[in-house]
Order: sequence, then structure tokens, then C-alpha cells
Amino acid sequence: MPTPLRVKFTRQRVVIDLSFATAFKTLLCLAVAVAAGYLPIPGLEQAAPRICFVIFVAAAALWITELIPPYATSVMVIVTCVYLLGLPRGPLHLEGTGQQSWQMFLNPVASPVLILFFGGFVLAKGATKHGFDVRLARAFITPFGNRPSLLLLGVILTTALFSLFMSNTATTAMMIAIVAPMLTQLGSHDRAKKMLVLAVPFAANIGGIGTIIGTPPNAVAASILQQLGPDQEITFLGWMLFGVPIAVVLLLLLWGVLLLVYRPGKEALSITFPDTIEVTPGLAIVVCTFTLTVLLWLTEPLHGLPTAVVAMLPIAVFTAFNIINREDLQDLDWDVMILVAGGMTLGVAMKASGLSDIIVRGIPFAHLPLPVLLAAVALVSITLSNFMSHTAASNLVIPIVIALSGVSPKLSAVAVALASSLAMSLPISTPPNAIAFATRAVTTRDMALYGTLVSALGLGVVLSVLILGAGLMEKL
Repeated sequence: MPTPLRVKFTRQRVVIDLSFATAFKTLLCLAVAVAAGYLPIPGLEQAAPRICFVIFVAAAALWITELIPPYATSVMVIVTCVYLLGLPRGPLHLEGTGQQSWQMFLNPVASPVLILFFGGFVLAKGATKHGFDVRLARAFITPFGNRPSLLLLGVILTTALFSLFMSNTATTAMMIAIVAPMLTQLGSHDRAKKMLVLAVPFAANIGGIGTIIGTPPNAVAASILQQLGPDQEITFLGWMLFGVPIAVVLLLLLWGVLLLVYRPGKEALSITFPDTIEVTPGLAIVVCTFTLTVLLWLTEPLHGLPTAVVAMLPIAVFTAFNIINREDLQDLDWDVMILVAGGMTLGVAMKASGLSDIIVRGIPFAHLPLPVLLAAVALVSITLSNFMSHTAASNLVIPIVIALSGVSPKLSAVAVALASSLAMSLPISTPPNAIAFATRAVTTRDMALYGTLVSALGLGVVLSVLILGAGLMEKL
């Protein structure tokens, strides 16, 4: 008896010590943020920008360290903005102007962008639950055959296609499940295993570049640009006009890099897929709804229905016909939507308080030539995104760079969004990387080497397209 009691006590004590350590680090971050508000920074003499700066520093520290869940940091941002900036007779001094200052910080919670994300999550959940995703995967991968190079291309293109309309995390989870039976049959073909496993998260990250809903940074950029007015807004199809070609080039680069690195040979591989899924009324509804929703998204200029309105279609159909139930709704990525809402609220606060302008005036590269400026913005974004959430990084950087002189808000916001999506050097850089790393087929070194290589090549392509096509970007 004494030994089990001692072991139990020791484990409990370790848990408590870790809890105290986390609490201490969190309080330290908050203390540093408060202290930062008293720094002699030009422009922070007024209460509103100083308070917003404290919120900004605290959010940045907590998002980067993830001492508390990222969505919890977003909730903190929303609450503190309402209570410290938005209350009547608060530091923003909006009384008598007809504006409800506290409401501006809650409006992002009901943003059309979040409705769009909600619809995308519901659509993906219904497709996964009723087997439509596996059918599509089988249909797309089988034609590529069993040769390693062509099989790799099939995995890359199929993963990217799904990630255009589904979350990168959901796409990776689905594709890893489909690739898993292949891995068990590859035996000693370790190089082929690594090649296929790395292809999935990298292709998911790249494929998400193609559409506004493909990855949260795209949605953050689109939502912030929408707030600037119709001349800066990018439509669903408008984003695809530049996002899809960039994604295609990067996917081909990914294919070439993985083949060059792992050299799987030409010997055919034995591949099997999950059993055939029974055709049910639920599957028929999913297929029809999925097809109609995507078609409506692609033809927005013809019918004029906003993408958020179209996204409500699968929500209504799938819930009305019990395609997804209460448990399915509970399993959606609500934390991602909360994270996006918090970032949008922070952007509203920075603009309303004038903090964005103050920070921009202190950035030393604000007046650099366009190519150097975009490169600096992209490097900052991709560096941050490798160590924190892509969404959180874009939430922090986009509100700042859209006010930079010498570059349009549209160009700078897109540069940040695309650069953030290319951050995939570590297992912690993005959930798709973590899912792939969990297969134990790849190591941290594999991701660090080849993820960084793909990111660097991708960044070069993105910057080239944005710099050479700056004029065309403004017309989208």
C-alpha cells in the first residue's frame, strides 16, 4: 500500500506544480503587457491607444506561448475591448456621435465571414459522416495508378482539392486516414512512407491558399478588407483567380521537391482503399447540397448571392434532414471561429483607438520600395506563423500592414495571408503538420528540413506573383 500512495501523491503534486507554473507564466505575460503600456512610446499618451496596446501585447504573448488555449485569448480580447474601451463615457469618447462603441467589438462575432466558416465546417462534417469524402478521394486517386510518382501526385492534388473548401485540419485527418492503409502495405519502403505522409499536410496548407474559406488567414484578410470598403473587398471568385494559380504552381513544386528528396523509384506499390460505402438517402442529399453550394460559390457574379448567404444552405439542409445531429454540431471547430472573431475584434480596436497608425509610424521599413516591403511583411508573417497559430499571426499582422504607406491594403493583407499559410516547418506550426507527425512515419527533422524548403520556394513564388501582378490584384 505505501508505494501506490506515494506514486499517486507524486503524480498529483507534479500536476499541481505544472499548473502553478502555467499560471505564473500567464500572469507574467499579463504583467509585461501592463508594463508595456507605460513605455514612453510616442502616441501612447492618450488612454485609448495605451489600453489597446496593452491588450495587443497581452494577446500576442498569449497567442505565441499558448499558455492558455488560443480561443481563450480571443475571448479575453473581446471582453477586455468591451469593458476597457467600449463602455459609455469610455476612452474612445463616442458619446453623442450615434455610435455604440461597445457594439463595434461584438459585431465580429456575427460577421458574415464566421457564417461562411460555419457553413464550410457543416459541409465538411456532412461529407465526412456520410462517406462522400472517401468516395471522392477514391475517385481522384485511383486513376493515377500505383507508380510512386503518380500516386504522390494523386495524393497531393486530391488533398489540395479538398482543402479548397474544407478546413486544412479536416482535410488532413481525412487524407491521412485514406493514406494509412497504403502505409501498412509499404513494409520497408520508409522513403515512400515519408513522402506520402509529408505530402498530405503540405498539400493541405498550400491548397487552402486557393479560396477565401480554404484557411482562416484568408478569411481574416477578406474580412478586414471588407471593413475598409467595397473598393478593397475581394469576392470569392476574385480570390480564386489569383489563389488557385499560385496553389497549382506551389503544388507542382511540392511534387518535384518530394520526388527529388526521397527518390521512391518506379516500382509499383500495392494500394487498397476503404470498403465501398452504401448509397443512402443521406449520401444523396450530401452530394446534391455539396455540389449546389460549391457551384453557387463559384458563380457569385452571376446571381449576386454573397458567399455567406450561400454557406447557410448546407446549414439549413443538413440540420433539417438530420444529416448532422446535435453531437455533430458539438464536434465542429468552434474554437477556430472564436479565434477568428477575437482577431477581428482586435483589428477593430486597433483602428478605432488609433493604435494601428501609431505602430505603423514606428515601423522602420514603412517607406521601403514595394518589393522589399512585401518581402519584409511576408517574412515577419511566416516567422510568426511557424511558432503560433496561422490565424493568430494574421490577426496580429494584417491590421498593422494594411496601414503601411507605399503598398495597398489589398496587396499587403493578401501577402500576410498567403505567407502565413506557407508556415509549415515544425509539427507545432499547423494542425495538419501535427496530424501527420502523429503517424510516426516522419520526424521533426524531416518537417524542419523539407517544410522550410517548400516554404522558402513558395514564398518566392508568392512574392513574385504579388509584385509582378500588383496592378491586376487591385482590379479583383
